Amino acid sequence: MSYSETSAKQHTEGFGMSHLSIEVGHLYADDLAARPDALRSEMASAAAWVHGTTEALQKRLGGRRPRVSTCYLVDDYFHADLPSPEKLITTLSEAADEAGLRIDYLARESGCARMDGLDLAALVAGRIVFEPPPGADGARPPVSRSGWLCNGVPTPQRPRVAMSEPDTWRPPSQNSAREHSIFLDVELWNDTDHGRRWSCPMLAAVWQLIRLGVLRNQGKRIGVPVPAEQVVPAERGHDPARPAEGRFPEEWAAMPPILQLNPKASPFPAYRTVSVLSGDFLEVEHAVRVICSCVRPDPGAFEAITKAAARERVELPPELVDRLSYIFQGPF
Repeated sequence: MSYSETSAKQHTEGFGMSHLSIEVGHLYADDLAARPDALRSEMASAAAWVHGTTEALQKRLGGRRPRVSTCYLVDDYFHADLPSPEKLITTLSEAADEAGLRIDYLARESGCARMDGLDLAALVAGRIVFEPPPGADGARPPVSRSGWLCNGVPTPQRPRVAMSEPDTWRPPSQNSAREHSIFLDVELWNDTDHGRRWSCPMLAAVWQLIRLGVLRNQGKRIGVPVPAEQVVPAERGHDPARPAEGRFPEEWAAMPPILQLNPKASPFPAYRTVSVLSGDFLEVEHAVRVICSCVRPDPGAFEAITKAAARERVELPPELVDRLSYIFQGPF
């Protein structure tokens, strides 16, 4: 199944969509070093959720067989001490096989910052639309300058004048709060001597948007997976007769942003996503939802996906952020 959408300005590239993209895990590098068995524990725990979620989706589709793809995100942006691609992918695949689970796609977190020469995180940041709610006093700089995004109105910070009356404290307030506010202020980036460094919530938000298929660069698709059999180790170059120690390059930077491990996998992008994660990620994903709720996706892509889902009799929430769902687990 594919779709296409044409506007007066540009053509929106079409591609196949799965019904659901399931992220089966995301381990911190220090956790992996401290607990070599962490991947096996993670895969064993995630397997039951994947099977149960797929079965529930099939029932919602009226018995139709769902297109479900699985993925795993490797943190190579904040940690440079990961095992080599060959070693980690082998360990990951063995752990998944042992749990009766398949991993269709493996992605690098650094690809969410920059992918195929495109400053992807900057592109998404440029699509953040934040309209100050009633009560905002204009003292806060825009997110494009501050690098901070909130889900409401923060407590005003007014300069104190000597001998003046004490200020009356006012609490922050959440937009569309339900009786009580849960206010969150999210740091999207900070600028260092080595350039802009994106935050974990910002990169995770980009990751979710890639999985939903709503990002485009001048109408062209962003995040096309590269089949594993097309990856050539740098040591061998393009000479298949020259031996190489493994299937993949030695450095993560030489790996594709998104690697397709299963040649028979359903499409990587999906109408909805579910992420099976450790409870340690709950705060990060709260921030991810704040970011995604403020991102204006490519209108041609968003409309085309909505129409494609309707043709398949798949009901989608009108708000993009409501297409994300989670399963948080305790320690493995």
